[in-house]
Amino acid sequence: MAVAPVVRLFGFRPTRPAFDNVIRDWIAPAIRAQPGVVDVYAGRHGPDELGPRLVLSVWQTRAAMESAFEQPKRLGELQPERLDGMAETSVEVLEPAIAYRTDQATGAPGIIRIFRGCTRIGERGRYIEETRAGVAADAAAGHGPAAFYLAPGASEEAFVSVSVWTDWTAIELATGGDVRRPMATRRPELIESFDATHFEAIDL
Repeated sequence: MAVAPVVRLFGFRPTRPAFDNVIRDWIAPAIRAQPGVVDVYAGRHGPDELGPRLVLSVWQTRAAMESAFEQPKRLGELQPERLDGMAETSVEVLEPAIAYRTDQATGAPGIIRIFRGCTRIGERGRYIEETRAGVAADAAAGHGPAAFYLAPGASEEAFVSVSVWTDWTAIELATGGDVRRPMATRRPELIESFDATHFEAIDL
């Protein structure tokens, strides 16, 4: 991408079963209809019908995102993230230092990975550049993510990465982790602490 996009993470817990249908039929289409949207993904964490859900949207600019979500809407216009049936809602907006999105057909999204960490003191810049090179190498080898975004976090060494994968095999090739050992990562010598959450992608 020539211009770094903005990534928006909307998390919540559904308060009624079968809420994935609402995400599929109402929330994702409403977001996709907005000007300036690049991608929309959704995921579920754990087998529970009322477990955490994630709606990941990528925007060309912050202004486009803010226009879609923060400006007053006309009376009666659908506001997808204010539908009934959501609890424990949260919004996080990321401005990535790395933004990658493949232009090749890689198959349907299978897994959304949210990786949060802190590098060792003074190592965040190096970690970002080595990660940039690693993503490019994985993409050239044909087993990289469908999308990858990495943004600096709130503290000096913190960072957050958001990635979309077709399956666990692709994650294993890129990170060394698999479904039995999902917390693995490359470049562990640069990282002080980290945590990863994996969402099963909802078919949109």
